[in-house]
Amino acid sequence: MAQFDVYRVRGNVLVIDCQSDLLADLPTRFVVPLRPIDTVALKRLTPTFVVDGTTLTMITPLARAIDVRDIEDTVTTLDAAQFEIKAALDMLISGF
Repeated sequence: MAQFDVYRVRGNVLVIDCQSDLLADLPTRFVVPLRPIDTVALKRLTPTFVVDGTTLTMITPLARAIDVRDIEDTVTTLDAAQFEIKAALDMLISGF
């Protein structure tokens, strides 16, 4: 598992792995769900990404830890968008 990869988890939900790769031995991963939402109020908090041809929104306020056993497969990587992902997490935690 790698930071900024998109995974499909139980229930056919897509999530971005936001946890540092240095913590790979933990039995959990810190993830943020991706959902197909058209209207976004706070773009910095909830950026959008194209995954397999579908525009998905990072629902940062729903960030959580999940058990690694719930991860089913890797869909893609958003490594090139790590600035936007980190900015969304910073917005959630610090407000800017």
